[in-house]
Amino acid sequence: MDAHPAQRLDDVVHQRVRLGILTVLSTEPRVAFTVLRDLLGQPDSGLSRHLRVLEDARLVDTDKVIEDRKPRTWISITDAGRHALRQELAALRSMISAIETGGADLLAFAALLGDEPGERDRERADLVISEVPAGFRLARESAVDSNYRLVSMPGADWGSHSSQALTFRSHGLLGGHFRSFASATAGVHVMLVELGNPQAPIAILSALAPSNLLIDGLDPYRGFVTEREGGGTLGVCWIAVGPYLVCVSMTGDEEVIRAQLPHFAAGQRAKLTR
Repeated sequence: MDAHPAQRLDDVVHQRVRLGILTVLSTEPRVAFTVLRDLLGQPDSGLSRHLRVLEDARLVDTDKVIEDRKPRTWISITDAGRHALRQELAALRSMISAIETGGADLLAFAALLGDEPGERDRERADLVISEVPAGFRLARESAVDSNYRLVSMPGADWGSHSSQALTFRSHGLLGGHFRSFASATAGVHVMLVELGNPQAPIAILSALAPSNLLIDGLDPYRGFVTEREGGGTLGVCWIAVGPYLVCVSMTGDEEVIRAQLPHFAAGQRAKLTR
């Protein structure tokens, strides 16, 4: 019996983003890093990781240059990369042919073309502050789906954020990540969402009221300290970077919030701009 064409798929090539990289590069002599990033909808860190895999396999070359006094990275496909892409496409064509003649499992084929399990979730989680400050502990975390629901905490009280959900979904919510920290005197929640429209985070930020909590070095942002409906004080800081919008919120005594919320917000900004 002949080997199934799935055995000819290259683990380096067939991953969704890397296959997309090679496909784009196959039609151009070279492509700028930023163009690849935007075409494939990847954060800088995610695209860099996939490019390293392809470069280690000698399927692409990178050329870092200075143009107009600014650094720029150009990516090109190698001869080995073109050969690997042709082999991958030939295997996929064989699988499609087998499906059309009833000789293959359609679900298995679809799974092979899917993204690595949880890859985008991991990328978003990497963008959320993870360093646990002294006196705090990591309380819980979850991926956020495209409907603004906490994936691993379906029973959590997230319904009160219905207006936020509507806003984010209208701007093409792709998903996000939620992480919370707790101490004896305060609770901190960090929620990051990725929006399909890269101009949306700034637009949403601009629609908010002027800040009453000023934090140096954080622009663009909006910061607020307010009284909670059920009693107590709430501090909130919204941060926008590229397609990402982050809300860092803290409950506790106002003195604690004014002292510690800026540190959490600054740590989150550093995560997004590293």
